[in-house]
Amino acid sequence: MGLNCGCPLGAHLADLTIEECKESMGQLQKVFFQRRYKTAGTLNTIKDPTKKASWTTLLSAADGSKVTVSPYIQNPTTEAGASRTFGSGNQVLGGIPIVLGREATSFTGTIYQENQKVIAQMKEYQCEDIAVWLVDENGNIGCLADDLDDPTTYYPIPIQSFFVGDKTLGGYEEPDSNAISWSFVPNWSDKFVILPRTSLDFNPLTDIVNTASVGG
Repeated sequence: MGLNCGCPLGAHLADLTIEECKESMGQLQKVFFQRRYKTAGTLNTIKDPTKKASWTTLLSAADGSKVTVSPYIQNPTTEAGASRTFGSGNQVLGGIPIVLGREATSFTGTIYQENQKVIAQMKEYQCEDIAVWLVDENGNIGCLADDLDDPTTYYPIPIQSFFVGDKTLGGYEEPDSNAISWSFVPNWSDKFVILPRTSLDFNPLTDIVNTASVGG
């Protein structure tokens, strides 16, 4: 994905507003899975994800809006994409590479001691166009919004290359485990928002539980 710079440039540098409130997610511990699209061409959205009732409906849905909750994910590691560059030495002026864009952001984690029936079900998601709602140790939810200044609609974060590994036998010193990984597309966090636990009427870590869909 390129830098997509506009041309011609504006009359001046774009305004840069430093916010008083900083933001940072804690340790990622769970994700809510959802298809990226509810139906062909229609993205899944939630108008008010701060209400438990919004999620209760989606957990029992029997269509493309259905949400499921992952097991606890441990050892979460996110590595932001590096710059994509071209050229070196005599290829480019002064030997300075040309920045073309950025790479995808990778996520890896570990699921310990999970029943392999659950793992087998999660492997089926590798065939889906899925997205995730992030939940951290404090019960904050990370997702995307239509507008960072005045959000009215919220979206799950699209992921690609979703993978769940086979069981690793831990032996004497470690518990059995399964690896889990995916990639966020370049520029994935441009519309990223954190819904703080204090704004929710529920705890996403403990109050959201998978339910069978109607007719499922």
